[in-house]
This record gives sequence, C-alpha cells and structure tokens, in this order.
Amino acid sequence: MIDWSDFVVFLAVARARTLSGAARSLKVDQSTVSRRLATLEAAAGARLFDRTPEGYLLSAAGEAVHGQVEELEARAIAVERQLLGRDATPSGPVRLAASDSLAVWFLVPQLAVLHARHPGIKVELVTGNQSVNLARREADISLRLTKPKEPNLVARRLGEAAWAVYGSTAYLARHGKPTARGRLRGHRVIGFDPELAGTVGARWLAEHGALGSTVLSCNSLLSQAAAVVAGLGLSALPCVCGDANPALERALPRVIGHHDLWLVVHPDVKNSARVRAVMDYLTELVTAEASLLGGKLKRRRS
Repeated sequence: MIDWSDFVVFLAVARARTLSGAARSLKVDQSTVSRRLATLEAAAGARLFDRTPEGYLLSAAGEAVHGQVEELEARAIAVERQLLGRDATPSGPVRLAASDSLAVWFLVPQLAVLHARHPGIKVELVTGNQSVNLARREADISLRLTKPKEPNLVARRLGEAAWAVYGSTAYLARHGKPTARGRLRGHRVIGFDPELAGTVGARWLAEHGALGSTVLSCNSLLSQAAAVVAGLGLSALPCVCGDANPALERALPRVIGHHDLWLVVHPDVKNSARVRAVMDYLTELVTAEASLLGGKLKRRRS
C-alpha cells in the first residue's frame, strides 16, 4: 500500500515544480523529498513527473491522478479542521500567519503576554508577503492588510495600519526635511520592488517621489526600514515601525495613508478554544495599540 505521506510529497512537488521548493514547504531536506518521490513512483510503477528545464512538470500519469489526490488532501484537511474546531481547552499549536514586517514590529514583541496568559498554547508564526491558504491549513489564523476575497472565510476588521514618510535623525540633520509642497525634491529615496507595489508606501512614492533620487529599492519592508535607519535616504514606512523607532523621524508630519487590518480564520476552526484564545488576544492587542498602528502616537519629534 502506498504511504499517504508520499502523496503529500507528490502534491508539494507539483505545486513548487522543484525539489528544493517542495522541501521548503514541507520543512524537510531536499534529499528526503527526492527519496519519497522515488519511492512513490516505484510503488505506482509510473513516472509521475517529467524533469524539464522549467522544473518538475506532471507527466501524463501524474496528471491522471493529481485531481484525485488533491481531493483526498482536501478531505483530510477538512477532518483536521473539524476536530480542531471541537477542542475545549486553550492548549496546543496555533499557526498564525502575518507579513514579515507586521510579525517583527508588532506581533513578536507582544507574544510573551499571550504565553503568560495561555502557557499551553504554542504559536507557530508563519511569515511572508503572500497570503496563506487557510483552507489547506497553511495557517489557522491570518492577520492581513487586505480583506480576503475567498467567500468561505470569516474576516473581521480590527483597525488600521497607517504609513508616513521617515528619515533617520542623522540624515535629516544633514539634509533637512522636505517641504510638503516640494515632496521629496532633492532627497535620496529608498523605493519599493514591484512585489510591494500594492502597499500604501509604494503607491505614494510612485505619485510623489519622482523628484527624489532613488538609490535603492527593496522587496522587504524590513530591509527598507534598515536602509532608512542607516541614513541611506527617505522612504515610506508603516507607523508601527517608524513612530516606535527612536532612530527615525517623520520627514513629513502627516500620515500618507493606511491599510485596513483584518483578522481572518476558517469557519471550521473559529470555535476552537486555542484558536479563539489567540483571536481574542489579537483583537485586544490591536485595540490597545491603535494609536501606534494608526499613526497617532505622540512623538517627541515631528
């Protein structure tokens, strides 16, 4: 009988199209993926992938069973979600998804309080700029900056995350602050990679930053903030980073825009005691830190 875990490897390779990508998604070594795939193909008596320059593509045999294996995966995950939704004790793992920047600047510094309140809960933090698939249990809870489009998810707007334009204290002392009318004329600018084009900061810079000189672009807000702190130039950053960092000052005093902050969960797990405990804490946290998130924190300098 074929081991179901080998089919999990099969699906991971089909989605990633590389052994290394599949290994990352499964959190195992690439050699393990290669070995399990070979075992599956031997048991099936057929080659399931064609090895091409574009990566691992499903063969005719792989295409024939791929849909059925995905259906089996969906059923297994549905059973997991339903069992999780019936737990009555706030104890066990909870996978929480958020962007890298939101995790580093907002969530991680506050998780000690959650642990003290619910020592039996183990938070598994999943970070990245792409939305996770809650139906496949890539996470139990997602903290997102956009309202989900999937109709089967439960979403609650918790508040807003504001943005402003920042520079390091040292940079602004040397170059001065830009005027609101002149925007960033004559200043060095740290721009956004196309991967972040949908953010408030990227949209604002596209409209108002043309008179500046772009010296760096980043596909990570963490790198962007580090460059601003280092004095490389000015950039738009979330206020939860800029207003809380003593090395940064607002280059322009006003908030330039905001994203809504959404708490998203699959309906099958929303009544789980441990998932509910984390959701309640996140709701409480966002409410308590609304001034920081919303760019209304009173600063010593502006």
